[in-house]
Amino acid sequence: MKIGMPALVEYNTLNELVSLCQRLKLDFIELNMNLPYNFIENIRPEELRKITKETNIEFTMHMPDDADLGTFYESVREGYVKLFSDTIDWAEEAGVKLLNMHIIEGAKMTLPEKKVYIYEQYSQEFQDNFEKSIKTLSEKAENKDIVLAIENSSNFGRPYIQKALDKSIVHKNVKLTWDTGHDAVSGFIDRQYLLQHDNEIAHMHLHDAVGTKDHQILFEGKLNIAELLKFAESKNIRVLVEVKTEKALEKSIKALHHLMQS
Repeated sequence: MKIGMPALVEYNTLNELVSLCQRLKLDFIELNMNLPYNFIENIRPEELRKITKETNIEFTMHMPDDADLGTFYESVREGYVKLFSDTIDWAEEAGVKLLNMHIIEGAKMTLPEKKVYIYEQYSQEFQDNFEKSIKTLSEKAENKDIVLAIENSSNFGRPYIQKALDKSIVHKNVKLTWDTGHDAVSGFIDRQYLLQHDNEIAHMHLHDAVGTKDHQILFEGKLNIAELLKFAESKNIRVLVEVKTEKALEKSIKALHHLMQS
């Protein structure tokens, strides 16, 4: 089991991330394409390979949160597929073996008595678009030995999302990411689907939660962190401690090391 940290919005350079990762004695950094300094055009693949060779720090990549592979707009869908495809090429050169991504639940309309999710209303169109995107990308990624891991975003309980996931994880290198905080915010509904497909879980985003507040410091919320770590260890998957500031990371990792040494 390898423990890692996310790219931080308070930083502006890769060197800052590497320095903190070394200081905390962690195994990997999850770069994040929501942050301009982590855009693939701003990080040379040979630079990552050099860092890994010199420090043993590995890298994963978090795709943009709003990258919607199921969108109804074909030109937009094709644009996102191209972004993923370019990132897969970059990842192969950089030695990055896992790309983390979201599945987008789509727009919703608020009626007087309920909310209507447009992708649910047009579920077949959404599923067809998502499946078409994933099929194209999974074929390319598999040839380059790269995993595409789909993260729960408090939406794995929605039947139309589950149907799209079912059609995706049949591909050998399409896996799941268990985000523990998003799971808690869903009322642990996400967990039901994840545990039904536990052999497909390849990655974990570990953070604590209190009520609807996630990305909290480890052991300061309501989650059973020890139990979650035990699951990750049993599956031998990477664990990203996904708290979003340097201070929160320092505190979380210190508590985590104390647990693992006890």
